Amino acid sequence: MRKQTVVNVMSLLLTVIMAANLPLVILASAAPEVPNGPWLDEVVWIKEGEAAKVVDMLSKGDIHAYFIDVRADPKLVERIKADPNIGYKYAYGLYFEITSNPVGPEFRDGTFNPFSNPRIREALNWLIDRNYIVDEIHLGFARPKWFPLISAFPDYAKLADVVKMLEAKYSYNFELAKTVIFEEMVKMGCEYKDGKWFYKGKEVVIKSLIRVEDQRRQIGDYVSDQLEKLGFKTERMYKTSREAAPIWLRGNPADGQWHIYTGGWITTAVDRDAADVWAFFYTPLGRPEPLWQAYKPDPLFYEVARRLWDRAFKTIEERQELMAKAAEMAIKDSVRVWVVDQIVPYLYRKDVTLAADLSGGFATALWSRTARFVDRVGGSFRAGNREVLVDPWNPVAGSNWVYDAVIQTPLVSYAFLTNPYTGLPMPERVVNVTLFVEKGVDTIYSSDWLTVKFVDKVEVPPDAWWGYDVAAEKLVTAGEAGVKAAKVRVVANYGDVIGKIRYHDGTMMTLADWIVTWPLTFHRVDPKSPLYDAAAVPGFQSWRPLFAGRRILSTSPLVVEWYGNYTHPEAEFIVTYFAGWPNMPWHTTAIGIRAEEKGLLAFSTSKADKMKVEWMNYIGGPSLKILEETLKEMIDTGYIPFSKFASAYVSVDEAKARYQALMNWYKERKHFWVGDGPFYLDSVDYMAHTAVLKANRNHPDKADRWAWLADPPIPEVKIEVPENVIPGIAADINVRVSFKGQPYPAKRIEFVKYLVLDASGNVMDKGEAKAVSDGLFKISLSSEATGKFTPGTYKILTFTLSKDVAMPATVEASFLAISQIAYMSTLLGRTEARISSLEQSLNARLSEVENRLNALSNTVNIVMALAAVALLLSIVVLALPFIKKQKSQTLPPAK
Repeated sequence: MRKQTVVNVMSLLLTVIMAANLPLVILASAAPEVPNGPWLDEVVWIKEGEAAKVVDMLSKGDIHAYFIDVRADPKLVERIKADPNIGYKYAYGLYFEITSNPVGPEFRDGTFNPFSNPRIREALNWLIDRNYIVDEIHLGFARPKWFPLISAFPDYAKLADVVKMLEAKYSYNFELAKTVIFEEMVKMGCEYKDGKWFYKGKEVVIKSLIRVEDQRRQIGDYVSDQLEKLGFKTERMYKTSREAAPIWLRGNPADGQWHIYTGGWITTAVDRDAADVWAFFYTPLGRPEPLWQAYKPDPLFYEVARRLWDRAFKTIEERQELMAKAAEMAIKDSVRVWVVDQIVPYLYRKDVTLAADLSGGFATALWSRTARFVDRVGGSFRAGNREVLVDPWNPVAGSNWVYDAVIQTPLVSYAFLTNPYTGLPMPERVVNVTLFVEKGVDTIYSSDWLTVKFVDKVEVPPDAWWGYDVAAEKLVTAGEAGVKAAKVRVVANYGDVIGKIRYHDGTMMTLADWIVTWPLTFHRVDPKSPLYDAAAVPGFQSWRPLFAGRRILSTSPLVVEWYGNYTHPEAEFIVTYFAGWPNMPWHTTAIGIRAEEKGLLAFSTSKADKMKVEWMNYIGGPSLKILEETLKEMIDTGYIPFSKFASAYVSVDEAKARYQALMNWYKERKHFWVGDGPFYLDSVDYMAHTAVLKANRNHPDKADRWAWLADPPIPEVKIEVPENVIPGIAADINVRVSFKGQPYPAKRIEFVKYLVLDASGNVMDKGEAKAVSDGLFKISLSSEATGKFTPGTYKILTFTLSKDVAMPATVEASFLAISQIAYMSTLLGRTEARISSLEQSLNARLSEVENRLNALSNTVNIVMALAAVALLLSIVVLALPFIKKQKSQTLPPAK
């Protein structure tokens, strides 16, 4: 009955519409409007450090994402995998190693250190079963590691032919490790008796300094167990980071407090240029601490590492040669024995989506620019972390904890963001850049926002801003400093931003935001300034020879140019070294400047300790009252920092208006943190470790600007190998490259490199596949290459690097090489089989034909029989009347 009513109503409605000659409009729900700023309405930060509770909160929806790795046991890992509400994205920038104390052979107290011997350190590579650590300790969430290069990133793939050969050479071999270590221990004057090692009559004891917070505890125990199998006694010292640092990092290694340490490192962004890792990890260039200063690498290794550290090479090819040499010499040195590259899952609920950096996970500025609920715009997003609000925030020398950074990055904009998948800069506030490079500087670029021009020389104009004279309170130009030439010139166009960008406190960007704080850099390194901070000096000394000048060329659009001597193999990074963005207005920095000038607070922790004052904190603690009183004074007096210089760019009235806007902000939100990002800091409780961020709908970008970064387009690769390869005969191998089932555009693939390895891991051939079409690449093994093969199984490895994601897809497949005789025998066998099959087929066909003929013959016989019967019947029918007549004449009549 109800169905009939609906039909009748719809019929009536259609009749009315047609009679009135009205258009029929089918109503559908409109797509939600894309807002300015972020997708979300707010983010609430929650502190939680217990892994099981974090997983429970994610499952229930009490938090939507967790911003640090979860250190899970096997049961918890299975729970995460089985939970339909929890997703995870992987990051690859965390890695572990075994650090050796290089001092010796004796420490100051006369005890013995076997790891002063490079040959014994080298043997540790054979002693450690990295696959065991990956499978049993990391539960598969790691990759074996032999080098400081992160295996997920480009430099590893570019050196694949070298590193794969070395990895095969230094794979787990306990007996070889034992042989080498025993030989070297005897050479060093040690004695092995009753299953133990002795030096000058005393048993050799290895002090293992083992971190306890993560898998390094198990790794430290495993390595210690392996050493005990060789006759060493171990003393296991289990320490937290805070407890271990004074021993291995700040202590003198000659004191003999430790022999080996379970080291851990993190790279928070995709590393496109790892040339400096050799000097950092193996030479005194790396750090000033005593351990680094105790390193004594082979002079040739040191020179190779130094050249890579200083980028002292002319071509990319020369760089690759140096990198290959460094890899071989580093594993011979082995002051660090690399163990695993971790595969860290960053957890989130499946009803939300957000970008994760392939190296640093959710520790990317893009998390807040992509985070959203999958089924709606807006909403309250609850973000969990192991720590929330660790150290003081200020715009000059505040907290550098990652726990604070993930809250800060949504609050400001940047000249450039880092692509979480390639590591390349992407303009956020910059529109385009022209880079002028002196000929002879070898640099390349791939970004469409950048134009590079090579010129004979780069002349620095005499009116370019070079420095600041603190005593005279005046600008110093390049002409006054005698600076005439540089290696590069960067010209950045920011578009129409002056008077258009609104800071969170309602003030609008002016030219003053680009200029007023210029003198601060120079005051902080001048001992006569009240702003002097010794901690700022080393960074300034590194920067000074690389910076040659700056000029503002126009204000509408805003165009700024820089001159300098910093170079890089990828031109994009030359640009980002110079081009910046005032993401906090000048007046917020001014209150800190004034407070430090008066000796009330200090920007840096080191200066605060020396002055016995509070480390300046814009968001909480005792600093707030001091900053509030300072701001009141500034409103009353119309204070302008560095007034003799800055008064040309901001008036007293403008300054007072700015300060009043900041005071209004403070009264409403109880903090002084003002930026220009897609979120603003709405409320914060520094002591309770909570914070709430709310959407800035005045932000110039739409929420979907970075939506394309939600998932990394990592190539999916399949190798199609031939059934057999015959030595001396060329062979082709197809490589299929796709993403989500679709062919990967060939123009977006940087390279598809390959290695062919024999069963022993020797490199038999290497090269680069050629693009045939989108999604298809061909490897052509020449007859010369296959001519080196002997019968057996071979492995082919491919390394496919996309231009859109700096994580090579590494895939392998096996194929069989057979001799020509075996190949001919196989062909003959196949031919015989085919002939036999053909015979069988022919026999079957003949039998079928015979059966059909027999069936046809039977059919013919039946037809003929039927015809005969029919003929007989016809005769009978014709004869019947005559027979009847004759019969009637001879029979008596009836009675």
